[in-house]
Amino acid sequence: MTNYFRIPRMGRKKKGYKAPEGLVRMPGSPYWWIVWKDIRKSTKVLLEDISKATILLLEVEKRWYEKKDKTRHILGDSIPFSQLIKRYHAEITPSKKSARSDHTNSNFPLKYFGDRCIDTIKARDIYQYFEWRKEQTSEVTKKAVSGSTMNREKSLISDAFSKAVKWGYVERNPISEVEGFPENKRDRYITDKEFEAIKEAARTTTGAGHLQDIVDVLYYTAQRSGRIFSLKWSQVDFKERRIILGDSTSTKRVPDEIWMSQPLFEILSRLRAERGLQKIVGPYVFQKGNGKPYRSVKTTWKTCCRKAGVTDAKVHDIRHKAITDMGKRGHSLQEIAKAAGHSHISTTMRYTHLRAEDTREALESLGRK
Repeated sequence: MTNYFRIPRMGRKKKGYKAPEGLVRMPGSPYWWIVWKDIRKSTKVLLEDISKATILLLEVEKRWYEKKDKTRHILGDSIPFSQLIKRYHAEITPSKKSARSDHTNSNFPLKYFGDRCIDTIKARDIYQYFEWRKEQTSEVTKKAVSGSTMNREKSLISDAFSKAVKWGYVERNPISEVEGFPENKRDRYITDKEFEAIKEAARTTTGAGHLQDIVDVLYYTAQRSGRIFSLKWSQVDFKERRIILGDSTSTKRVPDEIWMSQPLFEILSRLRAERGLQKIVGPYVFQKGNGKPYRSVKTTWKTCCRKAGVTDAKVHDIRHKAITDMGKRGHSLQEIAKAAGHSHISTTMRYTHLRAEDTREALESLGRK
């Protein structure tokens, strides 16, 4: 409960000026004035009656806080965390490319904070949440939660609170004071042999035929899977041999268009011809029977990896392989970064994975006369 009353702080800068803070004299006025917060008004109380003016000041302060509390209540200052996330998903999530991830990343925060009022959540509570989160294990891998997972959840919570500030629910974002978590670098390169084995498994597995073309297109474009899953035929220019991507943002730069290499040209030409023969209507290069694009091929990927005897491989590792292979073929980091859509060379360096044998030629040359 707000403590509206306080003991007036006596003593001012001017000698003999003993009025509490907020109660001032105005030149030429016989009355005490209240100059406090957004209030600047005469009390109509004579300077001789400081006690009456002080009581009036305290009453004004009380009314001011009551009004502020009432305003916050009307705006929804004390809405539950669950209600904030519900509004966030309704108004913000649909316009994001990470819409599906938003729902996943909000599951544990909702489980922890639930219906707790958001104006009671402080930075220390966020830290306590992540201490609790570290103790949770993945339902799929049964492993401890990773730093990257917690960072994604932190980003979701932070953005939700930023919107809460904008919507007038709270005055500040408590998670702005919370540091991020270290992420372990994934050091997995899919060899050519493994890559071919996975595609062979896709060819011989019922219901997995689409995977071979998808992984090939992912490799020959070096793009993120989300961009390829949402790729439309209208973005494929066979005449100019280019794929128009666009949709660059201020935080994630992607090339406006990329070149269609000969292998990629042949794959897309075949898929386009097959689509015409099958008389299937749909705007997406890769789409399901209902005309909707793929959102993920993780299940089929895992099945084919298991059949191919390939372990610890993810769909995203194909992009890793493409970037590394471009580096092994002598292309500069600047060229690779431009093709892959990296904003910073450091990101390209993190993706580029070189094995000991890749350094053999350069180091052996040092011993030659």
